[in-house]
Amino acid sequence: MTATALTRDEIDAFLREQGSGVLSLTDGAETYAVPESFGYDGGDLYFQLVSEPDSEKLAFIETTDVATLTVFTDTPARSVLVRGPLESVPDADRARASSAIAANATIPTLNVSPDSPTEALSFEFYRLVPQDLTGRAFGITPSRDN
Repeated sequence: MTATALTRDEIDAFLREQGSGVLSLTDGAETYAVPESFGYDGGDLYFQLVSEPDSEKLAFIETTDVATLTVFTDTPARSVLVRGPLESVPDADRARASSAIAANATIPTLNVSPDSPTEALSFEFYRLVPQDLTGRAFGITPSRDN
């Protein structure tokens, strides 16, 4: 199997086509990885995170300097890694976050906190500011005729 690097245009197109990935966070000693829907506006990636007051996810966000989002497909086999700081979206940019999420996020159809009433949940916008974007496409190595 061969791996080919994706161009920046191919990475942008891939992120616009996909709507979810695995967001990885750390507290310096342990990691926390969670599937998350995202929106992509060609620059930043946006998340609307749902949490409870004692959320482990929010605790990890507070201690993560560089987050990693892994987005992948099986057919065709492709993957993109996005690394950078994860920050709360200021009120002035909430409409931009909402638009990006509406454009391509895969909205989950299940209650992410089934034991908590909806009124006990917080809904916050965060954005991942890419400092490093890499992508790969995977395929079968062509056979060579001798």
